[in-house]
Amino acid sequence: MKNSTKKLTLLFLLITLCLGVVRSQTKEELQKRKQKTEEELQLTNQLLNQTEKSRSAGLNKLLIIKKRISLREQLINEISQQINLLDQQINQKTEHIKTLENDLKQLKAEYARMIYFAYKNANNHDRLMFILAAEDFNQAYRRMKYFQQYAKYREKQARKIVVTQKNLLYETEQLKEQRNEKINLLSNKEREREHLNSERYKESAEITRLRRKAAQLQKKIEEKQRIMKQLENAIAELITREAKDNKTFKTLTANEELISQGFKSEKGNLNWPIDKGVVLREFGEHPHPVIKGVKVKNEGIDIGATQDAKVKSIFDGEVKKVIAVPGANMAVIVRHGHYLTLYSNLVNVRVKTGDKVTKGFYIGDVYYTKEEQSAVLHMRIYEETNVLNPKNWLTGM
Repeated sequence: MKNSTKKLTLLFLLITLCLGVVRSQTKEELQKRKQKTEEELQLTNQLLNQTEKSRSAGLNKLLIIKKRISLREQLINEISQQINLLDQQINQKTEHIKTLENDLKQLKAEYARMIYFAYKNANNHDRLMFILAAEDFNQAYRRMKYFQQYAKYREKQARKIVVTQKNLLYETEQLKEQRNEKINLLSNKEREREHLNSERYKESAEITRLRRKAAQLQKKIEEKQRIMKQLENAIAELITREAKDNKTFKTLTANEELISQGFKSEKGNLNWPIDKGVVLREFGEHPHPVIKGVKVKNEGIDIGATQDAKVKSIFDGEVKKVIAVPGANMAVIVRHGHYLTLYSNLVNVRVKTGDKVTKGFYIGDVYYTKEEQSAVLHMRIYEETNVLNPKNWLTGM
């Protein structure tokens, strides 16, 4: 029975320890996500400050504001998760403190009884007589050992009381820290809600301003569609030409196949094409942010960047095409075995067709429009002719 009790106690301690590790990991993960969101907010603030210097800021300004709203909502949600986790920890800590208080109470009561017993039997003559009154030597030895063990047990109980008191003090201090942390998080959450309301007011004002320019926006939509179609045609033309030249994915060289497999294995961990940026337009079809009833299809992602942002190849490959796109400056297509990446709205392009590039190779700059005081990189990923969502491939998306 004693062995089974010991096993259950050991199992309980192991489970408690494992839960503690899981909790700390969860807290660390939440903190990392929150920190990343805050960094993105700082970057969008920088981008917004850029566009607000322009009196003719267009749709990009609204997209930055919308991104900020999304990040604020995300941040509030992450703070809420941290608060929920803290609530769980506070409840567990409170229960642990109650258990320690009960243990301490029982230890002190037992120790008091031992002191009282020791006081009543403090006379050394009585102890000696008790030992000498034994029927034989073995019984006398056992009685002597009993007094020795009792004294040691009393010392052990005294040490347990001291240790339990220290643990109780430590746990109480930890509880205070957790409660203070919760108060700070609640304060942060309230402050973020105020910022969110302010961002929504800005969004509403910006939409109202842009709706007065509906005709201009419609022209920009048509222009954007023309540019996207031209990029799609460039990719299709490249694939068709390579097929005619017998350079399709069916006949990749050993090195090209190795690059292709390397690209595929890095799915979800590929570096961003710029050092700092936020996604302003997601992949797929979405309602136009201003004009009701209009949907805009995006076969890549549009990344808001700072002025002078440098574009880098996200993996080893070969430059297959450098083209001028009216309205979108320059575009570069890089092949990585079966995969292709496209970088559009570039200036100061540093590569040419046929160049071999490595991961992180500087291929050009994002065009910065002085009129709107903004810079946006359009990027796509293909597996041959199949368009892929870059969000599934780039790290930290």
